Amino acid sequence: MSMAHRPSDETLAAFAGGHLDEGLALVVAAHLELDGESRRRMREFMAIQGELLDRIEPIPMAARYPAEELEPHSAIATPAESPAIAADLPAVLRPYALGPWRPIGLRIAMRRVEVPGADSRVFMLRAGPGIALPPHKHTGFEWTTILAGAYEHQYGRYVVGDFDEADTEHDHTPAVDPVEGCTCLVAMTGKVLLQGWLGRLLQPLVRF
Repeated sequence: MSMAHRPSDETLAAFAGGHLDEGLALVVAAHLELDGESRRRMREFMAIQGELLDRIEPIPMAARYPAEELEPHSAIATPAESPAIAADLPAVLRPYALGPWRPIGLRIAMRRVEVPGADSRVFMLRAGPGIALPPHKHTGFEWTTILAGAYEHQYGRYVVGDFDEADTEHDHTPAVDPVEGCTCLVAMTGKVLLQGWLGRLLQPLVRF
């Protein structure tokens, strides 16, 4: 596990407070399932937020809803509510329907993760050993948790459990591990902008 590739404090605080889009939150939750240090940091944020809430004067709530509807809940559905899922996938994916793997290029495949109500697009991406993706940037966020294998780009090497938090400021050229390949969970807002002559040829084919 890389010491460098974890969510920013701002991202973890937003996750702890329930302020993230559900698709983005799902990718953070997958990372948290795999990384104990990030879970420890998140508990610290939750403790701080709890202390702040304790200092707020409580306001009585009108009894307009059944008590069971007022139970606290997470933006990520609990595994107990969900169907079975493959043992090699994070448990946080259990509440969500997974589409079939579909090829989107030479030795590259994608499967959609249906997250109702999310503004981001969520999918799993699988690339064979040694695949080099075209240079690209984004008009929004691209958050990635590595589930198997590894890849690297200008900002470092990312292995199982690592979190890659890219935005409009990041241009990168991912290269997949030449032995292990890579499988990752991705949430994306905005568009992918492929660069270079090959990228311009492929741009009309990009649909995720």
